Amino acid sequence: MKYTITFILALSLATFAFGQKEEEETTTISFKGKVITITSDNDSESDTTIVLEDDLEEEKWDVNHWRGLEFGVNGFFTSDAFDINNDPANVYLELDYAKSFMINMNLFEFNTALGTEHFRFFTGLGFRFNRYAFKSTNSTLSYNDTTIFNSMDSLKTFDKNYLNASYISVPLYFTFMPGKNPDKSFFLSAGAIINYRIGSRLKQKYVSQDQKRKDIERGHYHLNPFIIDASVRVGVGDFTMFANYGLNSLFESNKGPDNKPFSLGLSFNF
Repeated sequence: MKYTITFILALSLATFAFGQKEEEETTTISFKGKVITITSDNDSESDTTIVLEDDLEEEKWDVNHWRGLEFGVNGFFTSDAFDINNDPANVYLELDYAKSFMINMNLFEFNTALGTEHFRFFTGLGFRFNRYAFKSTNSTLSYNDTTIFNSMDSLKTFDKNYLNASYISVPLYFTFMPGKNPDKSFFLSAGAIINYRIGSRLKQKYVSQDQKRKDIERGHYHLNPFIIDASVRVGVGDFTMFANYGLNSLFESNKGPDNKPFSLGLSFNF
């Protein structure tokens, strides 16, 4: 009798279960950067379908916003009102902005998420090469132990009159990326760059006695050994626009004019 009742109950449950038309049910599970989708449909020949996909929202993003090659224009502001080439006391320092440029080689980057992949911090290491092209064709930049000054040379007419400076650069940035795909997302970065000068020289080209001449004078020219830039970067994917503003002077305090350096340009990441 006991077995008969058990059989009747089991048969009733089975009849009820198979007699109902269940709608399609979908279960989604996110685990370690993957999305597992389980779909059940009793009306189909295959009761269960399992799909494994990458979860762009949760996986660890491989992001690069610093490592690459940068090109831009550089110069300096001669006043707190952001004037350029408007310093009557130091006319010999006026720049030719068509020839003043920077090239940066950013070689190393460490980029990490801050709680979520959309908010990030990155740092790294790079090399900066600045060229300041002076307008003057017959005056040159000189220095002694206490100051920089204008040195006239009436026997030379310079075709090129450059001050070149090289730096090691260390960036410190915070980044916001609202998109779901790191390769296509817009991003905005703000932070600072610490630059340490590793070399500087004055380079001049001219013609003397029908012969082309080139003078290169290495020296510190009282350039500040450290320049700290406030910096903003905006971009999409591997292309970035940047703007840097020096928080301290290009030259050492009381040894040259209080000119704040700036630069802006494009970065191509790799």
